[in-house]
Amino acid sequence: MLTLEKTSTLPYSVLNTSIKETFTSIDRFEWQAVDEILEMREQQLYGEAGYKTFEEYCQAELSAWGGYRRINQLLGAKKVKDTADELGEHIKNERQSRPLLRLVKEPEKLKQAVAIAFSENPSPSESDFAAAANKVVPRLPRKQVTEPVVPESAQVTVTSKSHPRYGESGTIEADAPNHWQQIVTFEDGSRELVNNKDLDAPSIPFKSERTYPKEYAEAIAACKNVGQDSKKHFLRLPAKSSGGRPRDDFKLSRHG
Repeated sequence: MLTLEKTSTLPYSVLNTSIKETFTSIDRFEWQAVDEILEMREQQLYGEAGYKTFEEYCQAELSAWGGYRRINQLLGAKKVKDTADELGEHIKNERQSRPLLRLVKEPEKLKQAVAIAFSENPSPSESDFAAAANKVVPRLPRKQVTEPVVPESAQVTVTSKSHPRYGESGTIEADAPNHWQQIVTFEDGSRELVNNKDLDAPSIPFKSERTYPKEYAEAIAACKNVGQDSKKHFLRLPAKSSGGRPRDDFKLSRHG
C-alpha cells in the first residue's frame, strides 16, 4: 500500500501490487471489525451507552456502514468462515461467503464446496464459490404459482331465464373478481357482474355455487329449518376494495 504524490507516476506492476495490497488490507480490517462486533454483542457492552438492544446500537452507531443489516451480513460471513475450519482461510471477505451461507448448517458440504472452489481456482471469487455450492447442493428452480384465469375474450351467453339479460351474449375480457362471478361486456357496451351459474361457458374454471363463511352457517341452517330459501336472505355483494383483492360481503334481509 503506497502513499502517492500527485506528481508521481508509478509503473504498472508497482501500482497493481499496491492496489491488491490495499484491498487485502480492507478485507483483513473487515474481519477484525467482525471480531470486535462479536465482543460488543456477546458482552452487551452497548448497554453502557444506554442502548437496550444490539440492533438499536447498530442502527445508531454503525448506520454509516450499513447498520444492522450490514452487521448481520458480516456475522453470517464469520459463521461461514468458522464452519469451514482451516478451509476458511480461502474465504477472503463477506461477499465470497454469501453463496455458502445456505450450507452453514451442513458443515461437511460447506467444506466440500470450499475445497471444490479452491481446486478449480487458487484465488476463488464469489462466483466460484457459488458454482461450487451449487455442485454440492443444487438449487431447485422456483415453482411459479399461477391462479387459473378465464381465457381472453371468452364468449358467453346468459342461459338463466330468471336473469334480466337472458339470451344475450357477451365477452369476458377481464379476470374474475371472485370464484363465482364474471365481468361480462355485452354487445351494447355495458359491463356487468354475472354469476357463473347464469352463464353457459363450460370453460369457466370457477365454482358456480355460492359459498358462505362459517359464521353464517347457523343462520342459514335456521332459515332452512323454517322453510325459507337462504339464498334470498344472504345475498353476496361485491365488497369495496381497500387496496387488495375484493373481500366477501353480504346483504342480509330482515330474516337473515
